[in-house]
Amino acid sequence: MAKITLYTRNILETGTVTVTGTADTSYPVSRLYDRAISLYWKDTITEAKVFHVDQGASDNKAVDMLVIPKHNFMGEDMAWEYSTDNAEWTPAVAGWTQGDNDQIVKTLATALTKQYWRVTVTSMTNPQCSEIFMSYGRQFTVDFVQNPVFGGEPNVIWTETVGRQERSTKLGNERRTREYAIFLQNNNDSTTLVDWRAAMDELSSYSKPFYLKDHEANYMMARLIGRPVEPFLTEGHVPMVVNFIEML
Repeated sequence: MAKITLYTRNILETGTVTVTGTADTSYPVSRLYDRAISLYWKDTITEAKVFHVDQGASDNKAVDMLVIPKHNFMGEDMAWEYSTDNAEWTPAVAGWTQGDNDQIVKTLATALTKQYWRVTVTSMTNPQCSEIFMSYGRQFTVDFVQNPVFGGEPNVIWTETVGRQERSTKLGNERRTREYAIFLQNNNDSTTLVDWRAAMDELSSYSKPFYLKDHEANYMMARLIGRPVEPFLTEGHVPMVVNFIEML
């Protein structure tokens, strides 16, 4: 059965984040967890980098996904690791050499709840990236009785001349859109309604974008279009239609 996954929290927002070196003026460490993938953290010092997160001793949240959407780490050796004592580190996934500057996505088969996490990058010149998103995914089954709809929101202005010819001005990239019907339950077999409400609670009254894994396994930062409502078919059974739009 096809599923979508929502990643609505980032442990960098609630933990203590430190990064090797000193970020450039106007490119602070907070850019790594502001949920704005067009705003960058940057450092012009040539050195290896450690992006370190301490969740604290009392409120460690589960993690099963890492996304770094925009960066210049091509050709660098990287690692994603966790620790319980901030001394001994264990790979969350196998270390890798980053082959391009495209979005990095790493996932875990089983979520881990650890106090310390870090991403490391070998020494390089002028490192920069827009977000480091470590999260936990909640899955929801797609109802294909109401078919999923894939679309796009163009960022184009069309201008008509006196002679009725049209010319386009492209202002930016197209934003992907997704529409899904999902079926939420709260009974002995499923607690997806509880999961959905927990995910929504992490969006600060729907003001925060989040990561969506669509049913074709595409990962994108997105936001909800409108506020989803819960139409109860019977008590504990909610058929819901949700709409998403990509954030650039």
